[in-house]
Amino acid sequence: MPSPIKRHKPASAVVRTTGQRNLKVKQQANGRTLALNGAAWGRLRALVISEQPLCAQCQREGRIEQGNEVDHIDNDATNNERCNLENLCHACHSLKTQHDQHGNWMKGCDADGMPLDPHHHWNKKSPATERPEPSASLHARIRS
Repeated sequence: MPSPIKRHKPASAVVRTTGQRNLKVKQQANGRTLALNGAAWGRLRALVISEQPLCAQCQREGRIEQGNEVDHIDNDATNNERCNLENLCHACHSLKTQHDQHGNWMKGCDADGMPLDPHHHWNKKSPATERPEPSASLHARIRS
């Protein structure tokens, strides 16, 4: 009896299945269900921006600023429900991300121009200010 004819499988078919598998692994690793450069996220992002063109945080603070970054309100990248997404301007999105990643973070400064955030590096003591003042000036030490 003759042996069956072998069918050729193009390499592109193998790559597609492995690419899909790798995409799922990557999405599980970074916690996203929609790839940021994917068509589905692009459509969802466009919908959010068209429904809410202004920055939601700026509106809450009485300012008018165009939003251009879609943010997950509850910080859950797998929750892509429309009620969990809001449009923010770049500055507000950066502030929210900073707060979410590093805990309490306050924006703004006091009347002297010092940051309100107690953890800001400007509010930390410098090693240079910790040292005692020299007893004589540098010029006086050189002359003697």
